[in-house]
Amino acid sequence: MLPTAPPTPPDRSRLLRRLAWIAAAFAFGLVVLGGVVRITGSGMGCGDHWPRCNGEWFPPLDLPTLIEIGHRWAAALVSVLVLAVALVAWRRHRDEPALRNPALLALALLVAQVLLGGVTVKLALPPWVVVAHLANAMLLLGALIWVALRAAHAGDPAEPGARHGAHGLVLATAGLGFAVILFGAQVANFNAGLVCLGFPLCNGSALPPASSLGALHWAHRALAFAFLGLAVVMVSRVGRRTDPGGQRLRRAAGMVLAATVVQIGVAAAMVLYLLPPSLRALHLLAGTLVWAALVLLVFRSGRTPVADAAADPAVGDVEPAVRRPSLAADLITLTKPRIISLLLVTTIAPMFITPAGLPTWSQIVWVLVGGYLMAGGANAINMWFDRDIDTRMSRTRLRPIPAGRVSAEFGLAFGVSLGLVAFAVFWTRVNPLSAWLALGGLLFYVFVYTIWLKRTSPQNIVIGGAAGAFPPLVGWAAMTGRLDLAAVYLFAIIFYWTPPHFWALALIKQADYARAGIPMLPVVRGEARTKYEMMVYTLMLLPLTIMPTLFGALGLFYGVAAVLLGARLLWYCVRLYRAQSITPVAWQMYRYSLVYLALLFVAMGIDRALPFGRPAPQKVIILSRPGAQVAMPTTAHVHP
Repeated sequence: MLPTAPPTPPDRSRLLRRLAWIAAAFAFGLVVLGGVVRITGSGMGCGDHWPRCNGEWFPPLDLPTLIEIGHRWAAALVSVLVLAVALVAWRRHRDEPALRNPALLALALLVAQVLLGGVTVKLALPPWVVVAHLANAMLLLGALIWVALRAAHAGDPAEPGARHGAHGLVLATAGLGFAVILFGAQVANFNAGLVCLGFPLCNGSALPPASSLGALHWAHRALAFAFLGLAVVMVSRVGRRTDPGGQRLRRAAGMVLAATVVQIGVAAAMVLYLLPPSLRALHLLAGTLVWAALVLLVFRSGRTPVADAAADPAVGDVEPAVRRPSLAADLITLTKPRIISLLLVTTIAPMFITPAGLPTWSQIVWVLVGGYLMAGGANAINMWFDRDIDTRMSRTRLRPIPAGRVSAEFGLAFGVSLGLVAFAVFWTRVNPLSAWLALGGLLFYVFVYTIWLKRTSPQNIVIGGAAGAFPPLVGWAAMTGRLDLAAVYLFAIIFYWTPPHFWALALIKQADYARAGIPMLPVVRGEARTKYEMMVYTLMLLPLTIMPTLFGALGLFYGVAAVLLGARLLWYCVRLYRAQSITPVAWQMYRYSLVYLALLFVAMGIDRALPFGRPAPQKVIILSRPGAQVAMPTTAHVHP
């Protein structure tokens, strides 16, 4: 008779854990609903009666009354749940202070919250009491989350004093985050939201306004930016662990940073659009998420001991050069900064050759910020989707997600968050068309190239590579607010440049692609066919780049640069076509093609800025209707 395994001991803390998570979820919703009460001005929807509404338990409901009484009934439900948590903790875990004490603390905070709610109504919503009401609600939410986390780890072996080295920094970050919430509540309740117009500066100045309300709003912003900086430092401190405890801590830190970026993006949109109610509610929702993530982070850092070098080779007595990258470094890696640098060049250069004249520094900065975030978001989502094949390729297996340093879910959330923030930046600081074009590039890259074509067709680069041709459209639209033939022409240049550029890398890495099952052209059709098609696309690209000078759209400087740069690219292509050993020449062509495109677009901007590089104004005939002609002068921006 085979021996049977001993029965698994019952999970004594399961009921407490579930009740605490349910109570925390409802408390989270109650905080947001309380914000809706304030935003809609429904706080006195029941008059000054409490706990009854207008002297009745079930009064006639208009909208303000419905919102206010809904908040009260939701508060009653949370009260029942918190009371249940406290009772279960007292009856089942009376001898476990780690579970009993935070549950009783939650009950005490609940009593304070109920009293503050009554005082708030009786005194007709005085701002200081409303702020205290929100602060106490955040503490109650934090206590419930703490109970749930403690109950989830009730069976873990105790390690007194086992804390991460960054625990103090985490506590400081959480304290600063709570202060930001308090200042934000004061800004809202003292109606100081529009005292500082513009973003990130306050009324165009980095100094606080002279008024007390202006100083309050300015202080809230300053603290928020300080919190963001501290969060970035904190993330870099906790991101070097590869053991399970370190990974959980890193995920919690990443949640804080991601929620903070979203929160600041919503705040910017809220101010720029003059405090619409929907964005104010979303601002409170994002702030509550930041607070919940901070509570989780504090808990994790307090239970993550310093790793043993024998157990975790990523720490201990190792050379700094072989230490695993921090979470901040991994997040930057997810955005593929080296690729983005070229995309930004092809975004900014077209801004110098549009009919709108030369761009301002402000326009350049906002397009750079939005462009990096949007491209970074697309790249992060690409790494999330390709995590399975990245593990089978030598050049990608050490990326943050396949290497296990960043979870797939967090990588996806990070990419989506970057895309949303980038869209908000373009929409609010540039113009809506540039926002939609940037988002279109992300969606094309993710859905058309990454998800559809990359694994199904050898023409994946030809068609899907069009995603890399969106940046000139974005730059053009950022300056003009429209698209025309010249922008499409720039799109075409990158479209025809992409196949020879990327197939050079595919020739080098064809074994990797074959192992991963990706049907790149060298894998499916062979090296000879790939080199032939690279030659064809190069021969189509070079005349295309020279035509702007021949048609008067750009001047002599650009024309000479295009000829010289193109001749060098063709020379590499011919060498590769004839080469027997392709790897050395393919590497040379791949690297030069990066330099080629960057210099080509830079030459466009320089040509536009040089007075001798632009052609003289000409006359062009535009048909306004059949039989009618209107002669209009043109300048260097005539469409080719």
